[in-house]
Amino acid sequence: MGTNKAIASHRKKPAHLKIVGAALCLAAAGLIAAPAAAQDSPELKALDAQLPGDLVNNPSRIDWQSYGADLEASAIVDDSIPGGGAARRFEIKRASEFIYTAGTNVPLTEQVKRGKTITVGFYARTVEADTPDGLGIVRVRFQQNAEPFPGFGEETLSIGKEWAWYEVTAEAEQTLRSSDGIVSIQFGRTRQIIEIGQAIVVSGASKIAEEGPVTVAAARSETPELEMPDGLADLGSLINNPGQARWKFGGSAGTYANRDEPEIWMMKATRFEVAQPGTNLTDLYATIPIEQAIAKGDKLTIAIAAKTIGTAAEDGKAVVASRIQGTAPPFDSFASNRFKIGTAWQLIKIETQAPRDFTPGGSELQVYFGGTEQQVDLGPVYVFKTD
Repeated sequence: MGTNKAIASHRKKPAHLKIVGAALCLAAAGLIAAPAAAQDSPELKALDAQLPGDLVNNPSRIDWQSYGADLEASAIVDDSIPGGGAARRFEIKRASEFIYTAGTNVPLTEQVKRGKTITVGFYARTVEADTPDGLGIVRVRFQQNAEPFPGFGEETLSIGKEWAWYEVTAEAEQTLRSSDGIVSIQFGRTRQIIEIGQAIVVSGASKIAEEGPVTVAAARSETPELEMPDGLADLGSLINNPGQARWKFGGSAGTYANRDEPEIWMMKATRFEVAQPGTNLTDLYATIPIEQAIAKGDKLTIAIAAKTIGTAAEDGKAVVASRIQGTAPPFDSFASNRFKIGTAWQLIKIETQAPRDFTPGGSELQVYFGGTEQQVDLGPVYVFKTD
């Protein structure tokens, strides 16, 4: 196997992005972040007109903030998923004493005043659950996403194994602002795999639909084309999707949160935070699927966009590691590297050579953030065949 080589290059200001309009069904649009202005789009205005009360979230997004020490979250796309053909999968690998230790947050885009009725509806199903009846368990709570996290309207739901529409309604005991008001869906008390699709939140109505909206208008969101950093376009053949929609995130060493990031290629990032010392390097991670086949001897270049937000290290640089591994036993790996990340967006390049054949989808790149107290933003990741 060839020698691995890691090279850091600082990110230049992004060139003007080409923008294309794409007709996307509501949930699927959330896999690629819709801009904030989407709430004012004709499609969402038409949806608002169909719904009882006033629409106070953006149902075209499902890239919600997720958290949990033993949670792995990923996106799934399937035409059979109601409400748009897309959902988020949440795998709780170890049950906690408290249900709120893992969950996902649906942000509000409009204020809901105290005394108003607020209702959330969402599609969900259980894949598997370590419960007597095999059904998943979630708790829904309307709250402020800031300490001390005051909230109201808590209701625990049993989630069936087939896709179904679930609703929770309450009278607002406090004003929820658009800046930090959320619907928190919590599920940390049970070892389970659940999938949650499109979510709709309204104010001024206690019911959205009996079995889920059946005439939801498709949303049109503007999404950036694949953006290639300078110096990468001529490297070779891209064999992965550099966007984060189908990546998996997890680990017990800290938290992660998806976020918009206009300063980086593809305009999406995930922030990883390790708050406690003494964790293992591999205990907080991102998994990037490699969709295309790799042959023994193929020369590969990995390009990882990242920056340090904060760290306990004296030099102010976070430590990150990566490797490529198989997706099936014995999960053998290669291209293991450890490198430091500066405080400005930079592109880490790793050159390696495949030691054996991998089938399409039979390999993945893992990026690790544990081991020390630090905050790191991870942007797009590119994997090229460079032969």
